[in-house]
Amino acid sequence: MATAESGSTTGNDTATQIAPDQEHMQLQSSDHLGMVMVSALLTGNNYFAWSRAVKRALTAKMKLDFIDGTAVWPARNGEVFQRWNRSDSMVTTWILNCMSKELAEAFMYVGSSRELRLELEARFGKSNNLMIYQLEREIGKVALGNVSITEYYTKLKKLWDELCAWLP
Repeated sequence: MATAESGSTTGNDTATQIAPDQEHMQLQSSDHLGMVMVSALLTGNNYFAWSRAVKRALTAKMKLDFIDGTAVWPARNGEVFQRWNRSDSMVTTWILNCMSKELAEAFMYVGSSRELRLELEARFGKSNNLMIYQLEREIGKVALGNVSITEYYTKLKKLWDELCAWLP
């Protein structure tokens, strides 16, 4: 079994290497608490698009494991737990930073980033008949009018993709 960390000293420099199975717990110098990962904050109605954007950002940061359940909560003692908890707290903060102020306050007391994702999914991720109806109406109203074919197709494709995400 690989060790969590191995330090090697060269002169006055100490290099720490993270085991490959724990790379998701490593924080980079660019990772900070004020980071907003996506351009559009979660307001509720935009959950599916927002969720996809957050998952992409977390994948790029090698932190998706925290919300999808792959990164399991280690025993609550020792250095591995401290590193895991620090990284999970950072991920939780990033997700809260990507929400409207009102929603962030409502979810402030969740225990972990995975718990936050599960609560958000339970509240906003269920099929919503009203939203499906509204999207179907919008699709029916889309007309070529004075816009280019490209703009028309782009708008229609966006609505169809959103509708597909809402369908059970």
